[in-house]
Amino acid sequence: MFVKIKKIMKNLLLVLLFIPAMIYSQSQKLNGIDLNGPKGFVKTGDLTWGKGNDIITVQSFKGKFTVKEFEEICSKGSRTTEYLAMETQEISGTEYQICLQYGDNGMLIGQVPIYRNDNTYMVTVGTFTLDYGESKRIEESMSQVFYMIGYMISRVTLF
Repeated sequence: MFVKIKKIMKNLLLVLLFIPAMIYSQSQKLNGIDLNGPKGFVKTGDLTWGKGNDIITVQSFKGKFTVKEFEEICSKGSRTTEYLAMETQEISGTEYQICLQYGDNGMLIGQVPIYRNDNTYMVTVGTFTLDYGESKRIEESMSQVFYMIGYMISRVTLF
């Protein structure tokens, strides 16, 4: 009887040791790609990470956007966002189209489609512009958006 209880306690202890790892796990796999947010970001939902008022989400679908299709979608904005610009950035020899929009809620939003293995991964990031000092608000907001996008491009393409 004592051996059975000891075995049950050992198994229970093992389960309890792994619960914190499951709860605090920051990464998530999508189509075999290990995704997570940058340092300091915590997983807040399915394929979503946040830090303060910054947010990162990832969606995927089969197929690929053309640059023209993405520009058309981006330039329309949405019910609560206004189109700002489409930026082209070259990262490690690949050009990425980055859509920038400004939300009614004060968020600067960036989106980038990343194509890998017959899938498009749509990375959307946002930062609250009022978190930054008035004198450098635009510069710092843009810097944060491009930092988050650059990090996620690396995660999607390398991992």
